Amino acid sequence: MPTPVLVWSLNGRDVGFQAGFDSGLQVGGFSGVVTPDGETLVMQVTELRISEREAMRVEVETEMFGDAAASALQSANVGLTMRYVEGTGTVLAAVADGAPARASGEGFRDGRLVPADDRVVAALLAGGMGSSVGLPIGTVNSVDVEATLKASGFSRHTFMVGQSGSGKTYSLGAILERLYVHTTLPIIIIDPNSDYVHLGELRDREVIARRGQPPISQRGYRDLKVAMRAAGEVVVCRAGSDDFRLAIHLSDLALHEQALTVDLDPLADGEEYGAFIEAVEALTHLHHYGFDELIAELERQGDEAAERLLRRLHNLRVADWEVWAASDEPSLVDTLPGRRAAVLDTGSLADARARSVVALAVMGSLRRREQRSPILLVIDEAHNVLAPNATSALERAITDYGVWVAGEGRKYGIHLVVSTQRPSKIHRNVISQCDNLVLMRMNSVLDIEELASIFSHVPRPMIQEARSFAQGEMLVAGPIATPAMRVNVGERWCPEGGADLPTTWAQRRS
Repeated sequence: MPTPVLVWSLNGRDVGFQAGFDSGLQVGGFSGVVTPDGETLVMQVTELRISEREAMRVEVETEMFGDAAASALQSANVGLTMRYVEGTGTVLAAVADGAPARASGEGFRDGRLVPADDRVVAALLAGGMGSSVGLPIGTVNSVDVEATLKASGFSRHTFMVGQSGSGKTYSLGAILERLYVHTTLPIIIIDPNSDYVHLGELRDREVIARRGQPPISQRGYRDLKVAMRAAGEVVVCRAGSDDFRLAIHLSDLALHEQALTVDLDPLADGEEYGAFIEAVEALTHLHHYGFDELIAELERQGDEAAERLLRRLHNLRVADWEVWAASDEPSLVDTLPGRRAAVLDTGSLADARARSVVALAVMGSLRRREQRSPILLVIDEAHNVLAPNATSALERAITDYGVWVAGEGRKYGIHLVVSTQRPSKIHRNVISQCDNLVLMRMNSVLDIEELASIFSHVPRPMIQEARSFAQGEMLVAGPIATPAMRVNVGERWCPEGGADLPTTWAQRRS
């Protein structure tokens, strides 16, 4: 029995419908609706569920089953159950002369579902860009339409989350490439796995292709090469580099930040802290100073507190960290200002504490900078930087800076992109300040419910769909995508950095 298709709306904005299993509808997808008055609407599906009801009851004579059955029972009353798809949607626009238009806003009953017009959906999404440039990130899942993110939406903080294997690193790389090429927004990337060290380098034309599609044209490739060259230099800072060494001066840190590197508490270590302050104040006449100068000054002081502090420095081996720049060489803090894009390859530092010091120096320098100009701070694998349960004073200070950036940073032009595997690994006060959500595959029901609670402006069923996402599929919502979209990420323009180890150990032996 065919399922009757019913569409209705009480207010002209929220739509309810009933359809068959072959309708092709999906949560977050687009569909057309024709009202009884002939108005065509574009609707986004916000919820789908399977329902059932008794369609009819039939009296069945048992003679058809043979004499044995007939002797025991003369007839039976059998109910037939009909299963169907039921759901809700939101009206986005009307269609007039093949283009989006203002909907009448009138309720209706007995409407019809029709396929969404790809051209109308494309025009509707393009209209949401306003004066902002669009970032072509892939394709919209349910229609044959290019997905574009609103570049100006990144002036609001962004939270990107997806479990291991969801394609999160690849997708974040694609987003950063588009921001780099299509905008002039300076970018700083804290990159613990060397995933984005090739940002700004163009792959061969033959390997740039949408999945299952041919490479881009020669002209498109030339245009992309010109755009990348015009975008400006990408600086990659890594340990041991001859060009841009990932290193800072001790003097790049504020006094209390310097004390954190040697685990000094102003109350618990009062005398040593006092000796530290006295030594640092004696060095302030120097343009740059590091632990060599600090140790020399403590040796000059020669009192008991200075001796204990020297012993602490020796035991912690903090002066041996490869993150420290010599007083006569440039530091990371000197390198970053004015750069178009900088990738901080913190994975090249062997000591986890040294990686923490880099994050501390970057966020501290951004907070103290005099010029309030826009900059995008990207923190990949952010659970290593913004953990809610930080144990050391150094880690807690970094998390506090992250909370400050999330809460106050926009006033200083600092825009944040935080990427991680689970929301529970990031301080709640950071996530709650993010208006944009980029959600990839998530299996954990608890994580999905937490995201639905924090990002309550996104329909809950859209977030719950993340359990069924394929690799490279994501939900984008917030100022970067209004309305929210399910997107299949397109091609990467730049080579990937870090990658999973090959699973040759699982192949059959010949």
